[in-house]
Amino acid sequence: MSHKKGYFLSFFRLSAKFIFCIFSIYLLILAIGGYFWTINPKEIKNQSEDEIEIYITSNGLHTDIVIPIQKNQVFFKTLGQDSIINSYLQNSYTWLSIGWGDKQFFNESYDNKFPSISSCLNAALLPSETLMHINFYRNNLEENEVCKKIKLKKEEYQNLLQHIEGSFRTVNEDSEDKINQTKFSRLPQKGYSTSDYFFEANGSYHLFYTCNSWTNEGLQKANQKTAYFAPLAQTVFYHLN
Repeated sequence: MSHKKGYFLSFFRLSAKFIFCIFSIYLLILAIGGYFWTINPKEIKNQSEDEIEIYITSNGLHTDIVIPIQKNQVFFKTLGQDSIINSYLQNSYTWLSIGWGDKQFFNESYDNKFPSISSCLNAALLPSETLMHINFYRNNLEENEVCKKIKLKKEEYQNLLQHIEGSFRTVNEDSEDKINQTKFSRLPQKGYSTSDYFFEANGSYHLFYTCNSWTNEGLQKANQKTAYFAPLAQTVFYHLN
């Protein structure tokens, strides 16, 4: 065996051991932070007429937060600055689904396609740009294994809305009456269906902060029982049972 080939095999074995160690550490962090280490242990709350219902949904990989459309809320007023989005707010849509995620992953998911392996690896290993994805619903959602209902107090709900609103990238535009208005930056291309859209988002997507971490953080700020570390949809839903 040549020295060059021997060096290559040694480097390959060392690299394989390093990757295995990193992966093992990640799984250990996931097990402890995702299932055993919790934040905001759930307390029994007295039912209140002021409670607001939201839903957490999942497609197995990605989670969304679904909130009721309340046009009096500051978030919806800002969202309504966009004329196209405002047309949905003024019609009979009652729920808004919101998710945060990797820009390239979202863009390659059109027509029910699964993103390429290179995009998945890039999303996991390198900090990448992000988008907000919103989808309008007319009908109430039904609870099942991938759709969980949560009741929040008004203050908890406001904290959740602040988390959602702060995730949208904003732009300032002069309106017709010359008043500077804050708008969310919507992408020109359509979403996956006739009632969903993409917006520019704040923050970077990576292995330790995923779309599910974003959902988990929102629930944490809403004083709900959550995982300390929730990169997977399953770790979010584990604490909703």
